Amino acid sequence: MRNRQIAVITITSVAVLLGISTVYSNPEVLQAYAGVTLSNDNVAKTIQVRVTPSGTINENTYDSFSRVGFVDGAGNFLLESVPSKDKRPFYELVKKSIEDKNPNTVNNRMHVSIDLFSGDGERIQSLEYRDCSITEYFVHGVDSKGKIFFLEEDGTIEIREVTKFSCVSFTLNIDPITAKTTIDETISELKGEFDHTGTDSFFSNAPSNSVEGDLFYNSMTNTLQRYENGTWVDISGVGGPPSPRR
Repeated sequence: MRNRQIAVITITSVAVLLGISTVYSNPEVLQAYAGVTLSNDNVAKTIQVRVTPSGTINENTYDSFSRVGFVDGAGNFLLESVPSKDKRPFYELVKKSIEDKNPNTVNNRMHVSIDLFSGDGERIQSLEYRDCSITEYFVHGVDSKGKIFFLEEDGTIEIREVTKFSCVSFTLNIDPITAKTTIDETISELKGEFDHTGTDSFFSNAPSNSVEGDLFYNSMTNTLQRYENGTWVDISGVGGPPSPRR
């Protein structure tokens, strides 16, 4: 009986050794089990954040955000970074949003796009959040020895900021939107909101009760305009005829 057990153990050991030998001698088998070999050049290493106030095409790009995080709820997320001078336009939007006490207003919302780049600088994908409001913003210090600092400088304390967002929608873009697409979408959203005069519906008049920052598509000159300091200013850069069409 004992000799039989020894024989079974010996056969099993030989089978295991043969299996290991086959795997290590055949790279295709290893590839099947391990998948594609990842390196710093083909995995996400950095993020870039693009912020556009809703209803405008004034996009600002920031490379100083260090982390994007999960917040409970569909379309919610957070951004964490070290406070920096380049984000001053972003702080203005944060201030307007957190001071807005009307939950139904859309004037102080923003579109946020988070681009993920690989180590070799190629854009992998973009996280697109639309019509976002700020639900929470705070600054804190990190002084725990076990924490990984965002900055490479030596120090015991690092000041960080956290911004939490609640958005109406979220989508994943493999081919991120361009400025031209944004302009086209803005013009499309504005269609149907103009006051028309005369029998020719092509011509449009700017709203009479305009406020600072309002947008208006001037069909006479084929330009997108913004209301600034009591007058309409062309911002689209697309010029039409200098006088109304006949």
